Amino acid sequence: MADSTQQAAKLDNAGTLQASVLAGIIPDKITILPGHEPDYSACTFCLAQEDHTLGNALRWMIMKDADVEFCGYSAPHPSEPKIHLRIQMYENLSAVDCLRKALANLRDLLTTVKDKYELSLASDDFVREDDVDVAKLVKRTLASRGFGDGVEADEDEIMVD
Repeated sequence: MADSTQQAAKLDNAGTLQASVLAGIIPDKITILPGHEPDYSACTFCLAQEDHTLGNALRWMIMKDADVEFCGYSAPHPSEPKIHLRIQMYENLSAVDCLRKALANLRDLLTTVKDKYELSLASDDFVREDDVDVAKLVKRTLASRGFGDGVEADEDEIMVD
């Protein structure tokens, strides 16, 4: 049991996950479930060790492709760390190729966002917001509406330094 816990912990890092797949710790990251079309134009993929975070992003990316007839995903059970992704293509095109393209496009999108974020941080070009002490704000609001102990906080007290 401890061995499987150690293996699951190794899967938290993407680089380690790829190495784990190659080493055979988990059999496959992506498998095609039974019931696919013979030409692979409609397939249900099982993505191991994934959840709604990747499922929804992939579904969105795949649906941007005009050749896709249908795409949806589900998490078979909350305690199982996997999702099922169904892709159906028009005109007998390959759902496997569509998934590969969507994964590459998603990686490119996330790389672009990461690069822009790091550039913004490095150039100090971002908006800074003052933190608000929510407890004091709620207390003041309740007091102004006749609830609470009647103590009103000043506007300056609500802002956290």
